[in-house]
Order: sequence, then C-alpha cells, then structure tokens
Amino acid sequence: MENPAQEIYASREHKQSRYDKRLILKIVKEVEQGLPRKEATRIYGLGKASLDGWMRDYGSPEYQEKIKRRSYTNLQKRTIVTAIEQ
Repeated sequence: MENPAQEIYASREHKQSRYDKRLILKIVKEVEQGLPRKEATRIYGLGKASLDGWMRDYGSPEYQEKIKRRSYTNLQKRTIVTAIEQ
C-alpha cells in the first residue's frame, strides 16, 4: 500500500531531461533546513552545479543573504593585513 502523503514526482527519461519543479523545491527546502549539499547530491543523484543553480534561483532571501560572500575594499584589506602582520 502506498502512503497517500507521499508525493510522486515525474521521473527523468534521459540524462538531458529536466527535473520536476516540485522535486527541485523540495530539495532546496531540505538544504535550507540543514541537509548538507554533498549529502543532497548523493541522495538525489544530482550534479553540484545543478544544486548550486537551484539554490541561487529558488533559495529563500534569508538563505541567499547567509551565503553571500562579502567583498572588501582595498582599505579594509590593507587594514586586515596590517593587523595580521603586527
């Protein structure tokens, strides 16, 4: 007997086929809730670039802000280097 709460996603026919949008959103949600990216790629058989693109396109604004890399000005870089040298 199938569990009625279990969702069934469209399977990929070929390697070039697209993933079901509901599955993409489910994976993105799981990663945002703490599932390591490496584990998600292993479980779902994804490529790292696919998951990175999905997180960029479908990730929540809070998640985007959390992973955004900070850019430093030249003055900030020199200040950091000077502090390390001392």
